[in-house]
Amino acid sequence: MSIHWSWLPQFYEFDTGLLLGGIEPYTNYHGVCGLMHSESRMNAVRPGKAFLNAEYYLRPGSGTQMLPRDLSREALVTHELGDERVTIRFPSEPEFGLDMSLTYRPHDDMVDMDVRIVPERDISRFDAFFASYVCEAFGETWVNLRTPGGGDEWTRLRNRGSVQRCGGVCGDDEMREKLDDGRFGDLYTNPQKSIVEDALFARPLLVARNARDGFALAFLCDPQFTTFVTADYHGWDTAHDWCFGSDLVAGREMHARARLIYRRFRAPQDMFEQVSQEFDRWSGESGQFETASTE
Repeated sequence: MSIHWSWLPQFYEFDTGLLLGGIEPYTNYHGVCGLMHSESRMNAVRPGKAFLNAEYYLRPGSGTQMLPRDLSREALVTHELGDERVTIRFPSEPEFGLDMSLTYRPHDDMVDMDVRIVPERDISRFDAFFASYVCEAFGETWVNLRTPGGGDEWTRLRNRGSVQRCGGVCGDDEMREKLDDGRFGDLYTNPQKSIVEDALFARPLLVARNARDGFALAFLCDPQFTTFVTADYHGWDTAHDWCFGSDLVAGREMHARARLIYRRFRAPQDMFEQVSQEFDRWSGESGQFETASTE
């Protein structure tokens, strides 16, 4: 594993032996950029964009104002490398009044992201919205839905067919109510723009699959704080998105995490089984992911 700061371009370059890529602190599209697998050598990220990108702070009536992006584009964030982890810190701003840090750790065929949010005041029904812009070679999006009998099944998300079509899955009925409280405008209540599944997710997973070669990008989201998973089809890429949500309490840290796995699977059923096993193992880990000390 190697990781270092590169002045031109201005991001952290990493090589795990299986994955090659960068972690960019600035521009609209901070996060993981230029991601390639050693067996594929195809950039999985839409050029100029990123994976594991913090886009919105959301609350009732907030609309989709891209505050984290504004902070990174204007170079108001700070960043540092320690113990093979890159941390980007977003300062507090007047509208939401919270500090957020994102810590990225590439390893093997994975990238882990640790999210820490500390609010200065209480914020009811808060969500942080994350996006990953997957190139359109990965033409399928799969989700893991809850079945009436208490089991689960994998379903291909209905997010294609027309440009700007979104598909989404809620984690619970409270999230269904949030879709209509003004945080997203009419995006998820207008059937011309999106299809929200009737079923809830069993596991908060989004998997982008390349049917031609079997490579897939599996986004494993925090089992405690993930409220919504969705994918927005743009024609040239598909944004694989999710929300981390909670009622924030002043001074009390919210700590969520995600894991990206970039791997080749022999067949869809192998992918379903392995990703489910990976999620169950990862979500049950103790000690999880600690931000590296810089002292």
